[in-house]
Amino acid sequence: MRSGVALAALTLSALFLAAKAHGADGGNDGAPLRAAFEAWGYASTLERVPRSLLNPDNRVAALPDRRLSADLRLELRKDLGDFEAFIAPRLFTEAARREDGGDLSTQGSLRLSQGFMRRKSGSDTLLIGRERLTWGPASFRSPSNPYYFDPGRTDPLTLVPGIDLVRYTHGAGRNRLTAGYVASTRATDTAGPDRQSVFFKFDRQGADHLFSVILTQPIEKGEREDTALFAGAFAQYTLDDAWLLYGEAGSRRPAYRLRPGANGFGIDAPGKRRTDWLVGVNYTQESGRVLFAEYLRHEDGFSAPERRAYFHAATKAGQLAASDPASARKLLGALFTRPPRLLGRNYLWLGWQSNPQESDLIWRAELTLNADDGSGSTFLYSEKSLTPKVSGFFALTKNFGGRRTEYGSLIDTQLSIGFKWFAF
Repeated sequence: MRSGVALAALTLSALFLAAKAHGADGGNDGAPLRAAFEAWGYASTLERVPRSLLNPDNRVAALPDRRLSADLRLELRKDLGDFEAFIAPRLFTEAARREDGGDLSTQGSLRLSQGFMRRKSGSDTLLIGRERLTWGPASFRSPSNPYYFDPGRTDPLTLVPGIDLVRYTHGAGRNRLTAGYVASTRATDTAGPDRQSVFFKFDRQGADHLFSVILTQPIEKGEREDTALFAGAFAQYTLDDAWLLYGEAGSRRPAYRLRPGANGFGIDAPGKRRTDWLVGVNYTQESGRVLFAEYLRHEDGFSAPERRAYFHAATKAGQLAASDPASARKLLGALFTRPPRLLGRNYLWLGWQSNPQESDLIWRAELTLNADDGSGSTFLYSEKSLTPKVSGFFALTKNFGGRRTEYGSLIDTQLSIGFKWFAF
């Protein structure tokens, strides 16, 4: 592990120096190599829910109480006539410790967040490589996207990597048609298990609206996804300079579904086809601050009886731990790793953020509410420019709800404080 981290650090250092030198002389063909490099360093503390049913004594999730993280992000972009080359490696290292007597653990990884070659010819675009294939206007979740149900837009500390693909886009007036082949989703945790698929996307762009339809056909069955067709769509409409209305929907059939019951749980394989949908609105104030409100209907979530049975099974597993710890760990592991993507069916997400055009002070506040069990999560983020190249930030998450609720079952509070250095 240490040798891998050292090699990753040397690689990023070499790229950093090469980008600096190349950017200074403008390159051999007159087109400068555009580069951006950020170094993040931050400390995090986490307070777990006491007497958690799903994670008793932290034996299942093994959540660290204290973490020190270093995150190095480099982007290199080069124009080569009709072609554009882009590469974005990321080096992430972390040291973590659990207060329950766990040893100090360290880990590090060098990943390619994105990296592709793109050719543009008139209204046609061909791209090959790893790309972050997100679309749609929603922030909380993106039901219309089979690869990025969680698009990573609600957490400023998250860097969502891309998927390996080939895609071709043809534009004709207000219409665009995209066809693509996804070779792998291994780099993106939110994309589910590594598998192949083909997709088609149609966009209709108007002066004040955008409408899209997406079809995805998996080529191979994944751990969480069946080979059934995915169908999605999203639309947005601009009322005026202040108001934007939007919605997203997606229909999918999971490979399995956890079915809690009075005597434990069962597995339905495959699960029934479900349709998730979201409606939202954002309002831009005269100051430039933006207010968001979104409602998500998550059909794959638990019903009220299923939710009660789910936490009842967790309680029984905790009681079983004294006499049969192996069976208890197996049961808790299944309950922890095999539930739906979200436990509930109805969610309200509210957001308020600073003017995106102002960079001296950035802030955002969010509230997520599971309307089925009454639990929720609040999130605060603020970033202040200290010098032209250095800023300080903090991110605070506070969850609320009982032990038998989604947001009250594992983590109570999480706080991260750190800095960012924008080298160039």
